[in-house]
Amino acid sequence: MREQFDLELTSLENNFLEMGQAVLENGSKALLAMMDNDHQLAGIVIDDDKRINDYQIAIEVACANLLALQQPMVSDLRFVIAIMASCSDLERMGDHFAGIAKSTIRLKEEEKLPLFEEKLQEMGQTALEMLHQLMAIFPKHEAKSARKLAQEDEKLDDAYWMLSRDMISQMKHHDAHIRNGTEYLAILNHLERFGDYVANICERLVYLETGELVELN
Repeated sequence: MREQFDLELTSLENNFLEMGQAVLENGSKALLAMMDNDHQLAGIVIDDDKRINDYQIAIEVACANLLALQQPMVSDLRFVIAIMASCSDLERMGDHFAGIAKSTIRLKEEEKLPLFEEKLQEMGQTALEMLHQLMAIFPKHEAKSARKLAQEDEKLDDAYWMLSRDMISQMKHHDAHIRNGTEYLAILNHLERFGDYVANICERLVYLETGELVELN
């Protein structure tokens, strides 16, 4: 019985990691679509978000079944709770990348600001690297690594405030920048929130190892 339960826990974690990889891939496509003004690729990102939503539903059902049909020990219970909460955060990350894709479609090509978009790309790459590191450390269940990764969110916060002020200033002085500027601000908000969700999952990893609920964001 215990051996079967362990196999189900392993399968649950593997599904979670697959979901994280799907978010990572969709995020890479979203940034590429923005860089190349590729509306077709942006549409694929939006459509693929459903696959991420399906992952969330499957994982939450599996968690509910494990809790209802098994008798988990305290450490097992923490693990299932951490996975259930974390998959919700991954789903929201997917929503934010879909939001970036939608903004990309709404951008007017003749009014795009290449230098500003380069900075958005840098911020986006920081977000993707955070998720990549998260998927690498999650199976290790290391609180120390999770705490360190959560600190990286400060880079996204700093970039968000700096670029937001820059864009708002440009919109005030150049009416032609208002339409695209509104979409750039939306993209900035998506990327900033992404870092918050990475930090949330890092909190779950600390809880998983220590049983402590901490605030890392």
